[in-house]
Amino acid sequence: MIDTTAQRALLSRYPTGVTVVCAMTDAGPIGITVNSFASVSLDPPLVLWSIGRASDRYEAFLSAKVFTINILTAEQAALAQHYAQNAMLVDGHWTMASNGAPRISNAAGTLECRQHAVHPGGDHDILVGEVTALHEGPAAASLTFFKSGYGRIG
Repeated sequence: MIDTTAQRALLSRYPTGVTVVCAMTDAGPIGITVNSFASVSLDPPLVLWSIGRASDRYEAFLSAKVFTINILTAEQAALAQHYAQNAMLVDGHWTMASNGAPRISNAAGTLECRQHAVHPGGDHDILVGEVTALHEGPAAASLTFFKSGYGRIG
């Protein structure tokens, strides 16, 4: 049996980008910090991310038919930390995307998506989104996550 603490420590040596996934709910706009984001296909344009089934935001994102994936700049580490712990979006830091989901202001890039599929993945579910629109943000260094800390690349 694999020790989950050892697995987490080893995987922390793999640097990832940092995104905030956003959706609109009856209670208002929500976000969650995600580093499990990846491209799946260019034709059709598909991306994926995963959410823990124990997350307090699990049901909201599972039921969201549209969402945005916002690639953060290195200057947005405080936002990443905020959405790792808090669901509600910070006023003044987002606008509405054309698909009806919130979009983080000044992100390095945003993908507007509609839910394409959901697949079980152990203690997480893998959400596949079909990209319906792209938005390039400022040409800035991107936020990274490595050994449980934020960094920058670019």
